[in-house]
Amino acid sequence: MEFTIKLLAQGAVVSLLLAIVGITGGTLLALALNLLAFSRFAALRTLYHVYIYFARGTPLLVQALLVFYALPAFDLRAGPYVAGSLVLAIYLGALFAEVFRGGVLAIPRAQWESAKSLGLPPTALFRKVVVPLVSRYTLPPYVNVCVMSIKASSVLSIISVWELTLAAREIIERTLDVFSVLSLAALFYFVMCFSIDRLGRRLEYRLMLKGFVGERA
Repeated sequence: MEFTIKLLAQGAVVSLLLAIVGITGGTLLALALNLLAFSRFAALRTLYHVYIYFARGTPLLVQALLVFYALPAFDLRAGPYVAGSLVLAIYLGALFAEVFRGGVLAIPRAQWESAKSLGLPPTALFRKVVVPLVSRYTLPPYVNVCVMSIKASSVLSIISVWELTLAAREIIERTLDVFSVLSLAALFYFVMCFSIDRLGRRLEYRLMLKGFVGERA
């Protein structure tokens, strides 16, 4: 049992690292995508929606297989971990992009008009108006997507990424102890997801004290 827990813990660390890489890449991608979402050019806005519909409208499993087998076709020698990280970034980027877009759209028109009437330059407008208000509206759903990234990383076992799910599967093949191993794996997933949720709520509380976010309803 000690060996099982140790192996599952190693797999959990890999799952957490994959999620962190996916969240980081997805957040940066989402910020870039929002430039397309609010572009003055209709073609760029259409490109944004096509990307969002594809990333959210196809199973993550299919995306993982597509990226994993498409990279060698373009003569890009990438292992399963690079492909898995890329898949998570692509998928989470679409989710984060919609979260950020919703936050910008939720800013009351009166806020925009007041900021413009003060003659604020674009950088000051972004720093003093957009960032605080978008933080207020998007932090809870952003944390929810971060929690989802832990569970989404389990899909990457299909492309031979050795993470928690694949570690559990290998242990089951050796021991045939399905219930105990899966129960422990589920416990590891729960601890990781719960920890991220707690960290998110703690951050939300600190930002609330600084006036960036409001209290939960």
